[in-house]
Amino acid sequence: MGDNIRREIEDIVREAAFLVENQGEYAFQQFRTKGKFYHDDIYVFVWGVRNNKITRLVFPPDNMGEDIEITNMTDSEGRNITEMIMNIALSPKGEGWSDVYLWKKQYEMEDSEKISFVKKVTHKGKMYVVGAGYHLN
Repeated sequence: MGDNIRREIEDIVREAAFLVENQGEYAFQQFRTKGKFYHDDIYVFVWGVRNNKITRLVFPPDNMGEDIEITNMTDSEGRNITEMIMNIALSPKGEGWSDVYLWKKQYEMEDSEKISFVKKVTHKGKMYVVGAGYHLN
């Protein structure tokens, strides 16, 4: 399962990144709709990067979690998720897999291990980070 789901997520993120690169924020609604970009526990998320401020722009499991600053978002063990993902986005390759972090599955109370694939995108001079991940258990 591991390799197949990793390939699926890489493909989804790259396609979503292509849409953001070409359509900007007009692409976001597609990510919030159940289907290719949002199914089961897999969903595309999008962050906006403005100077040193990171804002979560797309978060399909809970639209109340959108349009909030996440510059220093940490998991329950204190890992800075934002810093980890931004280091990948700002790397020479501009994409890659995160380390393991803790995140709640939708409708669950306990955190579980998750990894995400992220890709940096630019549209009309604005920088975005597009990603998706999966829980390891």
